[in-house]
Amino acid sequence: MKLQPKTVPGIMLAVVIALIPGTLLHAWQFGPVVWLQTAWCVLFALLVEAICLRVRGQSLSHGLGDMSWLLCGCLMSRALPLLVPAWLMLLATVVALGLVKHGSGGLGKNRLNPVMAGLGVVAICFFQFLYPAPNFHSPWSAYLDFSAVLQQQLQIVPPLQLDALSSATPLATELLDAPAPYLSWAGYLAGGVILGLLRVSRLEIPLAMMGSSVLLCMLAGHTLPESLHSLTLGGYLFAAFFIATDPVTSPDCRLGRIFFGVLIGMITELVREFGLYADGLCFAVLAANLLVPQLNQWARYLNPPGRGWQAPS
Repeated sequence: MKLQPKTVPGIMLAVVIALIPGTLLHAWQFGPVVWLQTAWCVLFALLVEAICLRVRGQSLSHGLGDMSWLLCGCLMSRALPLLVPAWLMLLATVVALGLVKHGSGGLGKNRLNPVMAGLGVVAICFFQFLYPAPNFHSPWSAYLDFSAVLQQQLQIVPPLQLDALSSATPLATELLDAPAPYLSWAGYLAGGVILGLLRVSRLEIPLAMMGSSVLLCMLAGHTLPESLHSLTLGGYLFAAFFIATDPVTSPDCRLGRIFFGVLIGMITELVREFGLYADGLCFAVLAANLLVPQLNQWARYLNPPGRGWQAPS
């Protein structure tokens, strides 16, 4: 396809642009916090990337020019729950770029997905700062202006939670009784399909993820409509199309990518059904990242015929 980006900066910018529909719908439902969180994460990604490049003695213009920091910041802002403190966004970014990316040798050499590693560390160490967060059942952050959101992110006022709003405007006007429909998943689905059509990402992974999750959800006793609806919850489609498809941390061949997607979908559904976390996507992706060499090995062993199915030796 003629529109397919060929350079690293072009690919990074294409993914950032594909995130826009989902981000717009997210901001429509949750308010200014979405834009402020995006701004913080992008700023922190730029600073951490520049510091790491300087420490490693590499060119700032060349390193920042690949735009990987911009994509990392945008993805981190969507991966973290809303209304988390600014220092927590910085910590997650330091883990993602400082430890996982540059600690592994730089762009394209990391084994773990940087964004999921950053999220995983703060989720384990600082769970109390992440939840309860605004969600599609109670999008109370939509009623906070930029100043109120900024005060919360800088922690210069006490943490604001849903209980504290019991007598405030949203409930008084019954706005929370009829929240706007959660449509962000549609934006991420549209952006992910466009990336697939441009061959920026391969669709085997999200399709395998969705298939295995739906199958396991039905085996757990849910109906088909309930199983399909679960795909629209918890950032599932965001992770399927924008996180799991990272070419650096996923298998090299089509069969390996299918194994990879099935594994993420299965672990996610098992965590959702039996785990302590409401959404196990982060840990599912990280677990699958660690098994990429084995998945490539299985693909080579099976050695299916056809172009793109065989793993490189």
